[in-house]
Amino acid sequence: MNHDELGNLQTSLNNALNSLRVAMDGSRLPPLSSQYGTDTHPLDSMDQPTPVGVYEARRAALACAVELKNLLQHPFEKAAESAFSMYDYPSVQAFIEHGIVDRMAKEPSGISVKTLQSELDLDSHKLTTVLRHLSVYGWIRETQDGIFALNRSSRILLQGQRGRAVVMAPNYMRIAEALPRWLVHPEFRFSKSPDHTAFQLANNTTKPFFEWVKDDREYLDRFAAGVEAIGEYVTPGILSDYPWQTCSESTIVDCAGGKGSLSIALANKFPALRFVVQEREEMVGPAEANIKARLDPNLVHGTVVAEANDLFSVQPRTGDKYTFMLRHVLHDWPEAQAVNILERLAAAAGPKSKILIIERISGHYPDTHVELEHSPANTTDSTVPASLITEQTILNSSFRMPQALALHLLCILNCHERTLDQWRSIISRAGLVITGVYKLRAYVSIMECRAIHTDES
Repeated sequence: MNHDELGNLQTSLNNALNSLRVAMDGSRLPPLSSQYGTDTHPLDSMDQPTPVGVYEARRAALACAVELKNLLQHPFEKAAESAFSMYDYPSVQAFIEHGIVDRMAKEPSGISVKTLQSELDLDSHKLTTVLRHLSVYGWIRETQDGIFALNRSSRILLQGQRGRAVVMAPNYMRIAEALPRWLVHPEFRFSKSPDHTAFQLANNTTKPFFEWVKDDREYLDRFAAGVEAIGEYVTPGILSDYPWQTCSESTIVDCAGGKGSLSIALANKFPALRFVVQEREEMVGPAEANIKARLDPNLVHGTVVAEANDLFSVQPRTGDKYTFMLRHVLHDWPEAQAVNILERLAAAAGPKSKILIIERISGHYPDTHVELEHSPANTTDSTVPASLITEQTILNSSFRMPQALALHLLCILNCHERTLDQWRSIISRAGLVITGVYKLRAYVSIMECRAIHTDES
């Protein structure tokens, strides 16, 4: 009897794991362990790119594991997991907010719920059930009855870590609960307006998201910290897998660049580059403070500067001496506004200017131009294919956060994920043309564009 699908996944998983071992050994990486240790494993770093061979093999193995569960799990179990998944996020929040993860980090071998009750004033009976729920998802492990220890992944939730910032971003549950109501709302159901989203229903407001958050400083700070953490997660791939040296003769304008984190990281790695971080007036001060704190002090003064400019205002920087960069910007806007933003850059760009759009490309990833940094440190000579499953399966199953993020942005901003054809349509309507698509060691890609001038039309 043929078990084609099961056999294919088994072969693919074995190939991926074998490739992962070879690539890790080639990069001199220590063995993986799920247990919490005193040192961070190099593969958990958010500051260095994962070696190419390791990156490809790991994502293939993760995709195979997910597809195996999809194949083998009973459908009722899947339905039940979905029904009770609402407790996943609040459990992790409680783990952080009540100081549990930080206290457990002081006892790597484990701590009893009785001790946690005594020190944190939490009911040990309730706490046991919460911690066992977290153990199912690999955050912690129960070493003995009622004694829990952190796993390696828990480190990302500690004070000052970027995973903590993502989890502590507010109001997710209330917005998610409004999704079914929003889909059938008589006024909102077919609207493309950012004024007609699940966010408005959840918060009983008529204000669009970015207007509403201005009135709640704590909410804005926590939301901004979560956005910054997601941006920094993809930064190593952005820095390593695009030929930034080709921009050395121009100044890079980081449009809606937040606090300038990407520009700072690029300047620190490529000292010859120059940057202008553009943001709303109220964000210039925080950007300048971040530049002062994080930019290499040995760099030439003025390497990275911040200035006020709105996405929908006339772009003051014009001509061939500027490259324009938008990271995680256009996915915040419906199609009409996205075209408007790009039109202003097209008008400002010279014939030699580049417009770099850093976004996720959804749907079936095309056979496009790929640039990856190749050196003995991050390549492998393994001839075993990482997987027999498709690239599309790997994209969808190896890391599900991008799709969840797309749904969240839909619910708060009414913006949509886009395929390459949809991106091409928006870019073309704005008077631009794609000249290259760069696949990165990240869930985003870089679409390199230039303006179409009158004599080319």
